[in-house]
Amino acid sequence: MKYGNIKKVYSIWLCTEAAQTIANSIEIYDIDRNFLCGSNTDNPRYDILNAIIIYISRKHDSEKTDNELIRMLTDLFDERISGTAKVQKLKSEYGLKITKEVESEVTDLCTYSTAMENKGIEKGMEKGIERGLEALVQSLKVYISDFDALYAAVTKNEAYEKVSREAVLKYYNKEPKN
Repeated sequence: MKYGNIKKVYSIWLCTEAAQTIANSIEIYDIDRNFLCGSNTDNPRYDILNAIIIYISRKHDSEKTDNELIRMLTDLFDERISGTAKVQKLKSEYGLKITKEVESEVTDLCTYSTAMENKGIEKGMEKGIERGLEALVQSLKVYISDFDALYAAVTKNEAYEKVSREAVLKYYNKEPKN
């Protein structure tokens, strides 16, 4: 294999939540050769590696840029726009010919991101309920020494009415944090 056969590579990074100070901009990083001392007569290729970073506004305001690529990507990653509306925008505003496969991928991407957001919210709620349960049990334990009475007091609270005895017992037997 000859080094002259190396193909040019582009690494494209898309930052969809960029700070407003750098939003709606595109940067290109490339390699260049400069001699600090002396010279060299060979002619190597320095154009084989480029990194491109596209910064999209976290506010998803596509009207604040004149660059059509940034405007399209901003619309594509705007979570306020449904998958169907995005496909329609890609067709009507940007003149893209969208195949059924691409249409399916765009709507799946929107569905997937919503699913991931909901999963994150669900996990956060579970963690919050767990921490709240621990705090509630520890505070009630000071006043109620009988486990059955404490469990009844915990499950009277609407947020914890379906909590198992085992879950309450886990925090009941735990020593309070100092």
